[in-house]
Amino acid sequence: MHFLPALLLFATAGQEPPTLTIPRIPAEVARPRIDGVLAEDFWAHCAEIDTLVQTEPVAGAQPSEATEILLGYDDANLYVGLRCFDRDPGGIRATQMARDANLDPDDRVELLFDSFHDKRNGFWFQIGAAGSKGDALISGNGSEFNKQWDTIWHGAAEVTQEGWFAEISIPFASINFDPQKGTWGFNVRRFIRRRTEEVRWANAEPRLRFFAAANAGTLEGLGGMRQGLGLDVIPFGVGSYRSDDTRTDSVQGDAGLDLFYRISPATKLSLSFNTDFAETEVDTRRVNLTRFPLFFPEKRKFFLEDSGAFAFGPGGHNGGRDVLPFFSRRIGLDEDGGEVPLLANAKLTTTNDSYRLGLLDSQTDSTGTLPSRNLFVGRFSKNIFDRSNVGVIFTHGDPTGSQSDYTVGADLNLSTAEFLGDRNLRFNAYAVKAEDSDTSGKDLAYYAGVSYPNDEIELSASYMTIEENFQPALGFAPRTGIHKYEAEVEYQPRMHNSIRQLQFEVSPSLTTNTSGRTESADLSAIPFGLTWESGEEFRTWVSPQRENLDEAFEISDGVVIPLGTHDFVRYGMSFETSNKRPVSADLEFGTGTFYDGHRNDYELELDWRANRYAIFGAEYRLNDVSLAGGDFDVNIVRAKADLHFSPRASWSNFVQWDDVSDDLGLNSRLRFIFQPGSDLFVVLNQGWNTYGDRFAPVSTDLRFKVSYTLRF
Repeated sequence: MHFLPALLLFATAGQEPPTLTIPRIPAEVARPRIDGVLAEDFWAHCAEIDTLVQTEPVAGAQPSEATEILLGYDDANLYVGLRCFDRDPGGIRATQMARDANLDPDDRVELLFDSFHDKRNGFWFQIGAAGSKGDALISGNGSEFNKQWDTIWHGAAEVTQEGWFAEISIPFASINFDPQKGTWGFNVRRFIRRRTEEVRWANAEPRLRFFAAANAGTLEGLGGMRQGLGLDVIPFGVGSYRSDDTRTDSVQGDAGLDLFYRISPATKLSLSFNTDFAETEVDTRRVNLTRFPLFFPEKRKFFLEDSGAFAFGPGGHNGGRDVLPFFSRRIGLDEDGGEVPLLANAKLTTTNDSYRLGLLDSQTDSTGTLPSRNLFVGRFSKNIFDRSNVGVIFTHGDPTGSQSDYTVGADLNLSTAEFLGDRNLRFNAYAVKAEDSDTSGKDLAYYAGVSYPNDEIELSASYMTIEENFQPALGFAPRTGIHKYEAEVEYQPRMHNSIRQLQFEVSPSLTTNTSGRTESADLSAIPFGLTWESGEEFRTWVSPQRENLDEAFEISDGVVIPLGTHDFVRYGMSFETSNKRPVSADLEFGTGTFYDGHRNDYELELDWRANRYAIFGAEYRLNDVSLAGGDFDVNIVRAKADLHFSPRASWSNFVQWDDVSDDLGLNSRLRFIFQPGSDLFVVLNQGWNTYGDRFAPVSTDLRFKVSYTLRF
């Protein structure tokens, strides 16, 4: 019935990744001005890629529009030219200009460079039709995607009557590589957003992830590149004004220094003195309706830089949240999220085609409640086979406890793309011990899991034990004293018509205590879901659950869920419109029994991309809970207004309110990029408390931060 698409997919399977020889551009050829025009003679000397192939909607088909990728280099820079032809330039989506914007709504091109050709790690760059630039570190063959990483590079884009065009210049001083190797891994993909179309150069199969460096093609002919001294010195100054509801005002000024030195092309030393995070985005507010702590991701730039070197187990630092032996958010923040001054931080990372090493040492200052602490983490992983690794991790020190506490662990991560010929298969296992001076014994956690992650069929199964006294001092483990069994079966057949894919899924989970008594059971399922070719998505879901409570817990002020066995069933649906449209919406409704009562959940999110200069959004969430112990509602309201004056200047505003804290908060960030690597931030965090029908200011935190990169 679908013979042609199946034939095209079969034709692409098993093909050798493509190879391109990239030329060194002679010194007498004038270098291009990076303005997106591609008018210079320079580009005629570059190698060209024009053989991209569809990944979506029909794997292996010819692209609907022509694309040309031009590559060349000299001693100091790698140059990329993009000609994204389009017979309907009025249909090009170009709404984002801000640095590191989410470019899912836009036409864009993404580049992946595996500069060590280790088929595991890489550097990712993207540029959108409106000129937004983004970059990220890729590690663990795509399992870790660190978009908070920023480096110095230049890029510009221009929309014309022929399509959209872009020029990129990446200094070799901005990335790590092995100068003895003339071959890099490389892949490129283009998104034509109005058609929800993706085209790639290498491995244009939906089952193969673009971020997996092992699936990339190769660039040959590289050599003789220079990184200079490999030293970046970034002095910064900070000024702040703070006021609270006690009418206490303070004005302060401070300064610090960040230093990055490439000891060798594969090894980087990062130093930070008087570390400051004034520009860090605030956390998204969430209300906890469970009896376990919530996970909030790391957002601070210093700890996210090269964080892939510390990734452990199947989920790295952002996933696998049942056990994280190292979670950088424990450093520099107390248990209530308050800042703990960081006097100095030192980080050493090495990445090559044989192994990866990460060492981090942080010295905190004392506060009114916490003594000064020295905190250390070390991680080593050895590459084995084609795309697998084995490693160890060690942490020392507790930010809020004994200086002698430590955690040690080992992990094994096996992966192949040749199971049954051309299928993906993974196996992960780890064991971790967390030594706590306040407890003795029963401090282990261990895990084993296998997964079959492929395009239409995904299967997985895992087992985990977390003993009662497992408390990693520099990690995260929300639930202890358990055995946990999980599985997932997902079937997403491709329809090759106006419906792109259907979705059917079941995900059973069982958690027992260490004696084998059931604590939690969940049989979550998606009986039916579908994704249209237009990008709209619809899902239904159902989740029968059992919770055995050994003790009562207070879920809301004055509302207590009693101990005992609670069986309940929740179900719902969601609908999401494509974000290629100027206005997009996400709606979700859930209902059903909940412990000894009933619960309805409502969620509505709207985004309006008015043009490339203005983006607005609003979100409303309501949990309407009725229990035997009492009724309560939880309301959360969020709104954003982002203004982009150019790719270098932006002003983002984020407002949040919830009726649990009764606090209204504003985070307003003005950013101006003098040049790549040098920034001015003006950040206002304003808080109000609601009293009846009025708002009273309770805190004001205004900060100015300016930094400038000196590169040697």
